[in-house]
Amino acid sequence: MGAGGLTFKRVFGHVEATTGVRLTNASVIRRIWDNQEDFQADVLVAIASNADAAGELDRTAAVLTPLLAGVDRSTPGARWQALSELARVGGEVGMRARLETRDWSLWMGVWVLALTTGLPGRRARVRDALVEGLAATTDTWEQLFALVVDHLGIRVRTPLTLRQFTVAVSAMAEGSAIRQGGDPELVLVGRPTGPDGALQEWTLFGVCLEALAHRFFEIDPDAAAPVAA
Repeated sequence: MGAGGLTFKRVFGHVEATTGVRLTNASVIRRIWDNQEDFQADVLVAIASNADAAGELDRTAAVLTPLLAGVDRSTPGARWQALSELARVGGEVGMRARLETRDWSLWMGVWVLALTTGLPGRRARVRDALVEGLAATTDTWEQLFALVVDHLGIRVRTPLTLRQFTVAVSAMAEGSAIRQGGDPELVLVGRPTGPDGALQEWTLFGVCLEALAHRFFEIDPDAAAPVAA
């Protein structure tokens, strides 16, 4: 459904059905919005401003924090292994959280409208809100990735940047979620990445995330190895 479905009649009907409050056009026109077009634009801007990575980020961080605290960083090989495990676990948790978050699907819907159709009025407002919301989300994820990189003792390969890595991961996650069709039942593949070559389950997104990380990062020779307890 496009923005044309955001009509006063439909919204008023939903409000009355859920709260018992009856609204009319006279209740809002020229009191809150000049017309229905302004109302539609405000709704789209509100969604566009809230890319809302909070739920996905919180769930991912909750799983990765204890995992990150316990990884072996004593050798370059151990650091790469830790990065792969973070990609495997974080890729699955993050993708499930994204697919289960309705706010994300709403935001993607507005993004598609902005790219493919003529939005009703205030098009510049909606596009600006999309850009700002996406930038804020990217800032949040970049901060998380910076903590991971620092803890593992790796660094970004010149001339690439951590911002570019964050943008690439975000684009890959969005594409994977769209391809998944919103179905939280992820397609998993077995890879011999566990102890002694044991099979572990990976999402396709996790596999791509690991490959991307190897292209973007390298061992930081100046990073101090952790002191044994």
